[in-house]
Amino acid sequence: MVTPVQIRPKSAEIYLDCNATTPVLPQIAKAVEHVMEHVFGNPSSSHITGLQARYILDNTRRLGRELIGAGAGRFIFTSGATEGIQTAVLSALTAARNEANTGGKRWLLYGATEHKAVPQALEHWNQLLQLNAQLKAIPVDKQGLLDLDFIAEHAGAAHMICTMAVNNETGVKQNLAELERVIRKANAQVPWMVDCVQALGKQKLELSATTIDYAPFSGHKLYGPKGIGFLYVRHNAPFTPLIIGGGQEQGQRSGTENLPGIAALHALFELLLDSSQQVFHGPQTLVGYRDKLLQALRQAFPTLELNHSLDNSVPTTLNFSVRGVPSRDIMDVFDAANIRVSSGSACSSGVSRSFVLDAMGLEEWKSSSAIRLSFGPATTQATIDSACQRIQEAAQALRQSCLLVADTNEDIDSDLDGIVQLRFGHQCCYLLIDKQAREMAVIDPVPELAERIERLVTCQHYRVKAVLTTEPQASGSPASMLAQLLCASGCSAERDAVGWPVEATGGCDAPVECQQPVFGCLRVGQRRLYRVGSRTPVYLLSSPLVSAQDTAHVDFAFVGEQTNAEQLSELVHSNTLILPRFDIDFRLVQRLCELEQDCAKCQLVDIPLEQQQQWLAEPETLVIDVREQQEHQVRKLAVDAEVINVPLTRLAQFVYSHRQHYQNRPIVCVCRSGHRSAVAAQVLARHGFCQVSHLLGGTALLIESSLVKS
Repeated sequence: MVTPVQIRPKSAEIYLDCNATTPVLPQIAKAVEHVMEHVFGNPSSSHITGLQARYILDNTRRLGRELIGAGAGRFIFTSGATEGIQTAVLSALTAARNEANTGGKRWLLYGATEHKAVPQALEHWNQLLQLNAQLKAIPVDKQGLLDLDFIAEHAGAAHMICTMAVNNETGVKQNLAELERVIRKANAQVPWMVDCVQALGKQKLELSATTIDYAPFSGHKLYGPKGIGFLYVRHNAPFTPLIIGGGQEQGQRSGTENLPGIAALHALFELLLDSSQQVFHGPQTLVGYRDKLLQALRQAFPTLELNHSLDNSVPTTLNFSVRGVPSRDIMDVFDAANIRVSSGSACSSGVSRSFVLDAMGLEEWKSSSAIRLSFGPATTQATIDSACQRIQEAAQALRQSCLLVADTNEDIDSDLDGIVQLRFGHQCCYLLIDKQAREMAVIDPVPELAERIERLVTCQHYRVKAVLTTEPQASGSPASMLAQLLCASGCSAERDAVGWPVEATGGCDAPVECQQPVFGCLRVGQRRLYRVGSRTPVYLLSSPLVSAQDTAHVDFAFVGEQTNAEQLSELVHSNTLILPRFDIDFRLVQRLCELEQDCAKCQLVDIPLEQQQQWLAEPETLVIDVREQQEHQVRKLAVDAEVINVPLTRLAQFVYSHRQHYQNRPIVCVCRSGHRSAVAAQVLARHGFCQVSHLLGGTALLIESSLVKS
């Protein structure tokens, strides 16, 4: 087991995900450590140790009030912004429930780009308190600004209005003064919460000079530790404690106070209030940092488009998309280059689209390809300079992988040979590539991958022999349009409903294992592609045929949605690799015996993390790096074992080419996080590789000495 103190940042890490969380500043960490070791008293105790703790608590509250201009309002320490949001929503909705019901429909209004904690809290307490109000998202325009006319129309019948000062994904700033004017003109009494998490340290706050009723804050978004935050509540605003039992925080929030976390806020507040401090930079410096990063990004990615206006955003956030390049590809290669960014809100990292950009009405490709780069007020010039250099290196790797258009002959994708499996969700698309002949065929193209395929063809100058599907397509379908686009490089102009060239009909003997008549055949380099069936065909790819005397065997079968083992047994042999159109379970590739549920498979070997260095130091071990080739190129594994790069996209070809040679060799699959390597290890074990394991935690948990930059 790897202990927490053994996990350390990778060397030369460039952290540009500060909207998700920030490192704890040394002076803040020192304050936390001092309090934990020396001022450990309970602030509720009446002895001297407790009184010392109470002084830290009270003085931190005093500094915090001064910083945000709290005036006579409540200043309550919480565990973070989510608790603050829950407390605010509970308070406002409890007050609404206790009001006399005047009839008519009542609204719970929230900005369409709010953090998900807000609408989910509204929904939860609305249901629990049986308020029966209707949640309604306030629309935003393409700049991310709230629709003031909508607010004016609905605020009069609202139980609560929730907005945010600065958006966590785009950095867009709302005009709080204008919002206040519109809200209070329509409803002078409605409780109004403003999420101020991303505003702290980035813009001046004077909350008591406004009619904002609730403002939650979080420490870890501005160089404090996780687990500490605070909530501002305006004087005379409705208030109901979320946590009861103990009377701490004057009965407003029970539970022994997190004194180390509060000490961290004390150190943070002191810095923010000190006009002579040199830790946090002013707006002019931060704008300069942003402009330099943006210049480097645009140089690296010529098709980059910003997803927000710089004029109404804080300078510490850049949200952008690169046309034709999925955010996953950029994130992975950035991570390999030790640049930490995100593809949206880190709290929703499993989501493939940005609901914020969707709400702004931006194009679908921008929403699904968005990258958020965010730095903090304490970021240094050296970090920005290093980031700009590293961005160029990452982009170069993407260009060499044909994921970015470039005039270069140093393409690592020139090594592609055989079957390449591309995925979009559960849909699979297959490229049949002959490296020597520079010929390619496409089977079951996916619309979302069309631009990537086109770029690969252009980059490598492939002659496309056919773009085929396993079911008929209309003339205007994405597959037909892709065929029109690519087939200028070599396809027959006359094609039927599945894209099969008319000239390739008939005149072929079936491969040895195929017991059904073939519709026709097509040469792709040294291999022959056979079509069996007419309306929903199965495609069979032969072994290489070097001479006219060579016998054709079925190496691969592209079966579409056909999974009937009995029918497929008439087309393939026991070692044929079967490739489906849909792959929900991430099996990637199968054999006939798996469809018949009669396969013997090897068991995976578990490697405890503490033994990873020993395994990776063994020369007889084969390390299969299943990261994409651009990740491998940017940051290669430096271990004594032999290392080869086999991305999941090429694993089917690897199984075909190496199942005899590597079946009994110790193999360790490695990726960035352990997810892709787990898939690869399972596939290899199912196909008879009997000494396979994968590295839990991936390169993220490898100690730094085992990694070097290429």
